[in-house]
Amino acid sequence: MLKYILTYLSICITTILLAQPEEYYLVFQDIQSAQQTPKVVYHLNLSESNLKSVPDEVFKFTNLKILNISANDIHYLPDNLNQLSELHTLDISSNRYLHIENVVEVLQKMPNLKHLIISKNNFTKMPIELTTLTQLEILDLSYNQIQTLPAKIGLFKNLRVLKLHRNQINDLPTEIEMLKKLRELELSYNEFEVLPLEVGNLDSLKILNMHENQLVEVPITIGNLGELKTLNLNGNQLNELPETISGLQNLEVLELAANQFTALSEDIQYLKNLKKLNCFSNQFEDFPLIICELKKLEELNLASNQISTLSKRIKALHNLQLLNLYDNPISDINRKKIANCLPEYVKVRF
Repeated sequence: MLKYILTYLSICITTILLAQPEEYYLVFQDIQSAQQTPKVVYHLNLSESNLKSVPDEVFKFTNLKILNISANDIHYLPDNLNQLSELHTLDISSNRYLHIENVVEVLQKMPNLKHLIISKNNFTKMPIELTTLTQLEILDLSYNQIQTLPAKIGLFKNLRVLKLHRNQINDLPTEIEMLKKLRELELSYNEFEVLPLEVGNLDSLKILNMHENQLVEVPITIGNLGELKTLNLNGNQLNELPETISGLQNLEVLELAANQFTALSEDIQYLKNLKKLNCFSNQFEDFPLIICELKKLEELNLASNQISTLSKRIKALHNLQLLNLYDNPISDINRKKIANCLPEYVKVRF
């Protein structure tokens, strides 16, 4: 009788644990501790464990959902990794000797993967075979040496996050527009001079990061991204924004630092939900008055320009909390005037 009661309780506990949100999963950090309760091992983190291969014991954890084997010295993934039928998140980053052919062959047999991290593996291309993983929601290929992306990238119909930062990419295939569920596109630290017009067809995009590229212009279709909340264009070669920027009605963060702006387009006045504007290290000689139309602005960075004074109209920014004017040629007299025309709660940095 006791045996049946214990079995029943075990089933109940397992059922309850399976129903828990993933953020509440207990993270097992080694095989030994995990083996004590194999049925409730859902998240196994074996990163930085000096592994040469995936331990056979991993296959005992039949309910495993999240497996992190990053930062090891693994050369090959086991052919039968797909036996972990519940697995939906796999991190194999920072295994620099991984054989790409083996990786592709194994992953193709795991069509239910939703989150795949393959960063820091010295890959020179995105394996076209990965596009068979049509259930992927998050794909991280950052910190590789990828130069081009296959046209079949458009097959990732369920992709929500695509991370490609720190590669050598200078163009996107037009098929990128097929990623209708994409919410975050991370392309910083690449070699883009322009973006294809098709980027404007990413209807669900909320975050676009183009930090540290070589952009000389922003596509006019940018204004079609009505859901966009964060646009990072820091560290490029821009001196103007297209008129269509006015279409970004939900934009909250606009990063324009380290470019070549001397003025801001009148069209930014229509960014009614903008909370942060970063214009650090540009070529402004005068304070852009159009900024005073951004009534929801909370943070304004104009540091490292050539601005000598501000307009009293800045008082119209009733939600302003932080104003950075560091490294501008502002006299002591003008500093006092600026400080006096702003509420005490506004933190001003000269």
